[in-house]
Amino acid sequence: MEKVMNEAATEQAVDRIRAALARLERAVSHNRDLQERHARLRGTVEETLGEIDALLAPRLPSERKP
Repeated sequence: MEKVMNEAATEQAVDRIRAALARLERAVSHNRDLQERHARLRGTVEETLGEIDALLAPRLPSERKP
């Protein structure tokens, strides 16, 4: 049960991050300076999420071998 709750919380967090990035993309679409800043931010967020995923992946029960 706890695993399902953790997965749901993770999915909600990822959905919120995606929604925030979409809002930023809409907001900066007309400003070149903001577009560049947003691109750097997006890259940092994607890199950080990849690092978090790499840290969590070995600990996921479904990934463990019997």
